[in-house]
Amino acid sequence: MDVERVHQQPCFVLHQRPYKNTSLIVEVISRDHGRVSLVAKAVKQQKSPLKSILHSFQPLNVSWVRRSEMGTLTAAEFSEAPLLLTEDKLYAAFYLNELLMRLLAQYDPMQEVFLSYETALHKLNGIEETEVILRVFEKELLQALGYEIRLSEEADTHLPIASEKHYQFTPEYGFTAVERTEVSQQYLFKGEHLLAFNENRLTEKDILKTAHRVTYINLKKLLGDRPLKSRELLLAFKAIG
Repeated sequence: MDVERVHQQPCFVLHQRPYKNTSLIVEVISRDHGRVSLVAKAVKQQKSPLKSILHSFQPLNVSWVRRSEMGTLTAAEFSEAPLLLTEDKLYAAFYLNELLMRLLAQYDPMQEVFLSYETALHKLNGIEETEVILRVFEKELLQALGYEIRLSEEADTHLPIASEKHYQFTPEYGFTAVERTEVSQQYLFKGEHLLAFNENRLTEKDILKTAHRVTYINLKKLLGDRPLKSRELLLAFKAIG
């Protein structure tokens, strides 16, 4: 491939692992290039200026050169003040990172995912409820990946979802109106809750539970049977439900 030279690209670190004696392989999500693998040479040495910069959840501008599947990091700096995530917000951010590591293909530009992730991190740095932030991000991520959850219309008739009805959810198909007694509780949803989730009005516990069940069913199909390590930590903080 031709040499790819990227300068001052907005990025966040998703994951890093040791490489040889003093280096790291750093996975970043970038605004314009998708998920990228980079070798950060000699970054573990005490004198490396990057040692205190290449941390998860921090807004960075990153430069690299890439001639093959893996690039070489050439520079990185903070693009704004570091974010300070604590307790459940920190574990929620790890959950977002693990989702992106599992579900994003490398070098597939998805600017909408980057912007959703950036927004979620900044909200986690604020006072908004953690579970609300996660549910909105999950919905936006599924849509970007081509698995949009159509919360406003019935799958079979294309009529608008009615607040007074109950609906059965079938992954990859959608919601169909049913009598309440016809469907197991796992796949039964109130129309009013679906409409609220469609508008991100996640102000009540029952609506949040609906949002969690809907996104969980869809994400489980994509993630398979291998559990998310960060999810177990989140459950300990009761952030996922």
